[in-house]
Amino acid sequence: MFIEPLTEELRNRVLAYLLPYEKFAVVLCSQILHGARCIYVLRGNFGEIHGVFSWWQGSSIHHCLPEVYGKNRGEIEKAFMRFFEDRSPRYIFSISGEKSGTALLKKILEDRFGKSPKVQGEYFLMENGRFDAFKDLAKMNRQLSVEKCTEKDAERVFPLQVAFEKEEVVFDSELFDEDRCLAKFENFVEAGAVFVGKIKNTPLCKLTVSAEGKNCVLLGGVYTLPKYRNCGLAKALLNGVTQQFAARSKKCTLFVRTQNLAAIKVYEKTGFKKFCNFEIIYY
Repeated sequence: MFIEPLTEELRNRVLAYLLPYEKFAVVLCSQILHGARCIYVLRGNFGEIHGVFSWWQGSSIHHCLPEVYGKNRGEIEKAFMRFFEDRSPRYIFSISGEKSGTALLKKILEDRFGKSPKVQGEYFLMENGRFDAFKDLAKMNRQLSVEKCTEKDAERVFPLQVAFEKEEVVFDSELFDEDRCLAKFENFVEAGAVFVGKIKNTPLCKLTVSAEGKNCVLLGGVYTLPKYRNCGLAKALLNGVTQQFAARSKKCTLFVRTQNLAAIKVYEKTGFKKFCNFEIIYY
């Protein structure tokens, strides 16, 4: 088994391989669809595909490795050992994906290279598809208007993004970089990927479309101002966005910290259900 960079000749085969796993790997599918050059393919001796991952600028890994508990586990480990030996993992920042694949890569980096993570985040990956949740949506806030955030609104919505990152993303407040946060936020706004919920033209909640694949989208950055929580705003926002994508035959997914019981409850009442354990580790 060996690992090689994605080529144009392999592109359609890799997308076809990922299609059954797309809801586990929306980020990877999006990267490939947008022509990213950081994609690698795990292949067998006869050229068959056994997994796909991105090695973003040598620092972050997103992976889809559905066979790590199969008969080829030993060969997969050897292939990744050779890969990391050729490309030093010294500056690796994070690994994210379904829990079993993350655990495999973490073990290799610990055993072979002495790399231990500083922070491990446990998440549930959820998909929108619980039709029995309609009765709960009756309690969503009907006053909320849901729209894409425009450049005109960006200045008023950006404080919600800052608050979200400080509350949910950075594990050390001293590491928060507002300039980097702003640059990333402006890119999402320009791409039409930020949705905002307003009442009387005042932004009260927001979310971001983190990635969009062929049939699935990954939502992230769901945030409501603390003063307005428990008022049905997040339900209305999520319902509005998921309905827009449903009209395009696309299913919405998101991940949430396993300890964030309040958020899980909101997502479940908006029609989301858990379908796998997801893990992000930071070095």
